[in-house]
Amino acid sequence: MDLQWLAIIPILSLLMLVHELGHFITARRAGIVVQEFGFGLPPRIYGYEHNDVIYSLNWIPFGAFVKMLGEEDPTSPGSFASKTKLTRGIVLAAGSGMNFLTAVVVFAIGYMTGWPSPIPNEVQIAEVAVSSPAESAGLMAGDLVVAIDGQPVGSVEDFQRIVRERTGSAVDVEYVRADQHAHTSMTPRPNPPPNQGAIGVKIQPRTRPIAHAPLESFYLGFRRAASVIAFTLAAPVMVFQGSVPAEMLRPIGLPGMAQVTSQAVEATRQSGYLYPLLVMTGTFSAGLAIANMLPIPALDGGRLFFIIIEAIRGRRISPERESLVHFVGIVVLIALMVLIAVNDIQNPFGAVDFGIR
Repeated sequence: MDLQWLAIIPILSLLMLVHELGHFITARRAGIVVQEFGFGLPPRIYGYEHNDVIYSLNWIPFGAFVKMLGEEDPTSPGSFASKTKLTRGIVLAAGSGMNFLTAVVVFAIGYMTGWPSPIPNEVQIAEVAVSSPAESAGLMAGDLVVAIDGQPVGSVEDFQRIVRERTGSAVDVEYVRADQHAHTSMTPRPNPPPNQGAIGVKIQPRTRPIAHAPLESFYLGFRRAASVIAFTLAAPVMVFQGSVPAEMLRPIGLPGMAQVTSQAVEATRQSGYLYPLLVMTGTFSAGLAIANMLPIPALDGGRLFFIIIEAIRGRRISPERESLVHFVGIVVLIALMVLIAVNDIQNPFGAVDFGIR
């Protein structure tokens, strides 16, 4: 039985703990009374009180939480709701800020321990189509193409050009498999089936994990985290323009995240590199940073939205009404999470290419 999917539990718990730590630190710095900082969800296993804060370990080993005084009641001194709009906004945004920083650190560790980078002058077969000339000739995914008709193949462009020039004529392909050179022959098709190409292979540059220096790794980690967020925000427009498939907008739930995590664990185990697990964790962390800022009731972004409305109106919405909106938001959010989870189970995610070849 595949238990690798269980790795999602400690990974998400860590990301949620870091998120709540952002709220905790900024709340304490702002003079907000924090009643409890818990790891896991109640019921409580153990609690330790220090400086009027209960630090608790809870039975459900998933997630974390910060309990602040008067989150929607401004009448209590030291309560969250009694603070200025700017202070409340900073505390609410701090969780996502910590998730972004976590993504930067995780990606940086990935760059330091080995990030897949193209190897110059090496072209690899990624996929062989069924009933294609390549399959009939015995080529397999993972083979390195060295030359075609004696002409060296040093790039994807070289491969495409040489094959295109010899359409309809038999060609000799020299390749390497398991460090052994071999030759085979085939005839590129002038009219291949859609998405197959003349000989029926998908090709890619071969990659190898390359370790980077620490300072460079943090710079690259920041760029990677920022690019994940930028792509996520731009994805709807890109789908509308047709530059990326609509599948990119598919929401992912806990079962889907578990499926991807299982693949990342297996890829890490097979390759011996931490990159697959780290890139997945960093992507999840950056994704949580965005998701929590969405203006949806019950999320941090929803609470920020109420602060913006308060600034525009010049007065705050009554605590009772705000609490009701957040309660309805939680119910709707849970319902959506259930629907997304069901879809993940009925339509599992396909194989993820982590780029280590």
